[in-house]
Parts: sequence; structure tokens; C-alpha cells
Amino acid sequence: MPVEDECDASDFQIRVFEPKDYPAVKRLFIDGIMENVTPAFKEALLHPVNLAVLAGIAALTYALPGHLRWLGFVVATAWIAAVYWCCHMFYAIYVNDKLASEMKDIEKHFLSLPGNCYWVAEHKKLKVIGGMVAVKSCSTPANIISSCEMFRMIVDRQYRRHGLGVRLTQTVLDFAQEHEYKTCILGTSKAQKAAQKLYLKVGFQLIKTYTPDIKRFISWKCIFSFHFNSFPFCCFFFFFE
Repeated sequence: MPVEDECDASDFQIRVFEPKDYPAVKRLFIDGIMENVTPAFKEALLHPVNLAVLAGIAALTYALPGHLRWLGFVVATAWIAAVYWCCHMFYAIYVNDKLASEMKDIEKHFLSLPGNCYWVAEHKKLKVIGGMVAVKSCSTPANIISSCEMFRMIVDRQYRRHGLGVRLTQTVLDFAQEHEYKTCILGTSKAQKAAQKLYLKVGFQLIKTYTPDIKRFISWKCIFSFHFNSFPFCCFFFFFE
């Protein structure tokens, strides 16, 4: 679908998800998550373990006789390919897990529960979905502070840099205030630099960087790929006055 040259965030209406939106939302979800593979791969290559391995391979290659040094190149290439495969598997398994659970029935998991919601940004003229965002209550009886979590914040590549991400984020914050939440939480991978800048811009505060627990993933491939690269995540909070 062609994009108008003067496309702006005001060209979109942000409304609650409807069943007819599911094909577009599913595509946007898959594309939005899987595009993180390359940034994660670049981040993973800079991990101390991977740098040490590549340095070791380089040293061993230098020590080999000249006619065997091609083996070092092959081993280094194989290692880099393995890192990329692990990054791809991590996100692919995450996508499949979510498509088989909460993303399979958005109405049940987001729209039928109080304090939860799922929005889409629809272009007023083109009638295409250019972005989406969701919020869920993460408060429990044991919580002292009522909190919600923002996630599924994805904007189609062709509609970025026009303020749509800010509008979607503000929609969540307005909703949170209306429902008297005291804090809004979100998590994003360290590799998502643009997303982090957006959250800081609208008033979120970076609280900590952490390594999430992936024990709930059954697949050994996901566990292997996660520990192979040790993806760090960032936790942001927005505090309402």
C-alpha cells in the first residue's frame, strides 16, 4: 500500500481493536517482533562471551600453518551464523508462543477484562492499520501500588517518525489515569534503541536493566539461544502524580 508523502500522526484514528482487524494486527505483530532479530544479533556479537570466542578463533587461526588458516575463517563464520540463528530462534519462539495464547483471542485477553485494552491506529483515508498498543492490569491484592503494563507497542515501518508512537503511548497513559493506575510499566530489549528514546521522551523513567526468566519456555532451542546471547532487557516506569 503506497504511503502519502505528507503522512502524519493526525491522519490516523486510534480506536479499540475490532475482530476485523485481526489479520492486519497479526501481520504487524509478527513483523514488529521479528525485525528485532538484526539489532539483537548486533548486540549479541558485542557480548563479552562472543567477543572472547571470536578473539580465540582469531588467535588459533594465526597459529595455524598458512594453508590451514581457511579453517579459522570457516569456524568464525559458523560461530557468527550460530549467534544469528539463536537470535532468530529466540524471537520466533516468542512469536509462536504469543500467537498460540493471548494473541489468538485478543477480545478474551484484553477487551473482556476491566483495566485492560487493545488499540489500533487506522489511517483515516487508506483504512490500513499502521500501529497498535495494548495495556494490561498487573495489580494484585498484594500490590501496594495499582499498576498496569504497556506492551504490543508496534508502528509499521512506513508510518514511523511521524509521531504515531507518541500518540499510541499517550493513549495508554490517558487510559491508565482514567482507571486510576499509579504507575505504568513496560519492558523492552536493550537492542531497541528507538523505542527507549520514545519512552524517555514521553516521561517514562528507566528503572533497571535485567535478564528475564525464560523457564516457562519449554523449547530447549529457546533456552539455548537465550543463554547463548544473554539478551538484556530494560524496565521503564511512568509515575502518575
